[in-house]
Amino acid sequence: MIESLLKQLDIAPVMGQFHPLWSLCLPPNVIIARSAKKVAEQLDGRERHEERPILITEYTPAFAERFSTYHLRDCPPAELMNRVLPLRVNTEHYLLTHKAIGQRIISDTRQHAYETVILILVDGLSYDDARQWPHPVTPCLIDAPTITFARSNSDKILPDVGFPAIIGKLSIARHLAQVGLPHSRGYSYWEREQNDVSSFLFSGMPLQRVRGITEAISLLRQTNLRGTYVQIVREGTDGLAHRRREVTSAEVGATVDAVLDDLQELVSLLVENGRPAALYLVSDHGILWKHQHALQRLPDENSAHVRYSWERPLDPSSASPISTSNGSCYLYHYPFIGRQIPANDSGTHGGLSYWESIVPFVHVEVNV
Repeated sequence: MIESLLKQLDIAPVMGQFHPLWSLCLPPNVIIARSAKKVAEQLDGRERHEERPILITEYTPAFAERFSTYHLRDCPPAELMNRVLPLRVNTEHYLLTHKAIGQRIISDTRQHAYETVILILVDGLSYDDARQWPHPVTPCLIDAPTITFARSNSDKILPDVGFPAIIGKLSIARHLAQVGLPHSRGYSYWEREQNDVSSFLFSGMPLQRVRGITEAISLLRQTNLRGTYVQIVREGTDGLAHRRREVTSAEVGATVDAVLDDLQELVSLLVENGRPAALYLVSDHGILWKHQHALQRLPDENSAHVRYSWERPLDPSSASPISTSNGSCYLYHYPFIGRQIPANDSGTHGGLSYWESIVPFVHVEVNV
């Protein structure tokens, strides 16, 4: 499939409908554009333009005679993604990343004048788990260690890894207060004083400890949500991966279905409120399940973590360096591990793979 597309791109611009992840599978020199009209105007203009292949991702029938057409609507195979991720994670790409989500939410709110915004932060959920959901699901690339949080050498929470990278140094709540949502509410399993990660994630907003998202939804039903930003932490598949020796595919599926049920209940709540609103959902990382993958222990490697290391690996070809505010972190390529998975764990994460590094980003609008 990809070979045929590359041949056409070498000849002339190609227009079609493409799954977003195909952008990672193309050579870095390919220009990815949305508008066929703008590409045509640039090519017809007097100004010089780069002699580079151009892929147009917004199919426009009026330009079908001008540009070759090719469609790749399905997600690329996982095997292909695992081969290209080490090559592309440190290069320019066109995918949404964790670090861009906060600005995306702020920009959407300003543009559409949402009166209520809800963000669900799911601990452990792969794009592959959610891509068939009945809501728009965008793949989000984690260009960092695929973990919930990390600490600096001075034991401070890193602002560019895991959930903190989504929230940002100046929290989403504080930004939204400046664009029309002066109120905010946070719900988590942990109180601010008990957990410095929660303190970072819920900076600048009230935080209430709840036993689970069901309790949070019940409290929201009793609340006037006009002008309010709501942020909820929900456990996902991470709760199955650790301190569980054996987990079945049925258990994983049931957990994913439960996350979807909660998302749909919150959407219904926003519909009932009758005001312009949006719900967002994103996770911190996906999971590699021990029973599904033949993971290979790297000889002579003794990392403190299964799928990533803060020390340069003995074999540089086994991992990709990722820049963080704490220096370089090395993400092991699939299927390598730097140490054995703990016997009590059924899954792992932290490295670079389709299942760990690509997570779902869901955006649902109501009453707009």
